[in-house]
Amino acid sequence: MEIDNWCKYMDNQKITENDTCSKELLSMYLDPFIFKHFKELKLDGVNINNFIIVFWDISKFSGLVKELKALLKKRMKKQGFIFHELEYLLRDYYTEATRVIKKNNGILDKFIGDGIFVYFGYQDKRFDIVHSKAMDAALELKTNFIKIKEKHLKILYSHYDYKPATNINLKCGMHIGEVLFGYWYSPLRSQITAIGDDVNFCSRLEGFADNDQIIISKELNNALRKITNNTFKTKKIRIPEDKKLKTYEHVKYVYELIGKNNYALD
Repeated sequence: MEIDNWCKYMDNQKITENDTCSKELLSMYLDPFIFKHFKELKLDGVNINNFIIVFWDISKFSGLVKELKALLKKRMKKQGFIFHELEYLLRDYYTEATRVIKKNNGILDKFIGDGIFVYFGYQDKRFDIVHSKAMDAALELKTNFIKIKEKHLKILYSHYDYKPATNINLKCGMHIGEVLFGYWYSPLRSQITAIGDDVNFCSRLEGFADNDQIIISKELNNALRKITNNTFKTKKIRIPEDKKLKTYEHVKYVYELIGKNNYALD
């Protein structure tokens, strides 16, 4: 998020809170909360914050792209349009993720290819509210991604007579920890983001997740257990020797978020 450029643009164009058209254009490039408050965030600089950090990634998406490339070599050139369906799938996924994150007061830091980096806790300070919204977001996006995937698989079959062998899923890693969040500046580029060891660790959890799992850290699981009337169900998972988390080899266990007591995912 190149904040300096946006600040200069808004000042030069005299964009105000009532300038609906320009605000809508700029908000396409920034998280809605960041967009609304980025001047204040810039002035605040960098601070330590306790966030629930989330990474999402579509597993085997690169494998699906490779499979479709191989398909093109066997079929007519016009089948190149088949890649548009992947574009539409990603667009639906990004759109739904943005909606779910905003609905639950998360901050969408960035899209990373077919991955997404998000954090919760800046807008809601009470942890019982933050954890509930973060978990709800993870569960809802998991459910809705299945619907998005099924929709586009049906189109691939009906329009192109093709059923991919590669099965994509949405995997997720979640962790709670301290991050350095705020305005990061360099002469060539500036951005508002969160960094730190806990961010890196959360990325490793997402990498460990298999298929459509939501993997959460021991720290986040322990925090959930301390909350009165916690409704979220988790399952303890031992990390196999051949799947040790890089740089965090000492971590022996993680947890899978299964669902809620009144709502469980298959």
